[in-house]
Amino acid sequence: MCGLCGALGSGEYWTDAAGRPEFEAGGRKVVRRHERLQRVVLVDAVLKRYGVTLRDWGGSSYVLTTRNGGVRNVYNLAGIWSVADELADGTIDPLSDSLLDELEQAGK
Repeated sequence: MCGLCGALGSGEYWTDAAGRPEFEAGGRKVVRRHERLQRVVLVDAVLKRYGVTLRDWGGSSYVLTTRNGGVRNVYNLAGIWSVADELADGTIDPLSDSLLDELEQAGK
């Protein structure tokens, strides 16, 4: 699939709470953009430990970057993990006890 088709076709993801009436944050509806940015902050905190950073690209895809200049574009949350594993300085374990402790201490 070409990059543009992937970006245009990447609508809702199954984990998205935005736009669903059963989900509210602090009495307010969840906004897709805010939810996505929160997700990027959390995933980026995990990936930085492995030499990879994540940023949002226009609300339609994600960009993974490495310290040595590697860049990859992915279109959904699931795609982030497989690409990050290829780019990382070691195996990524987002459920490692030490990582979870660090995230908890950082308030993420």
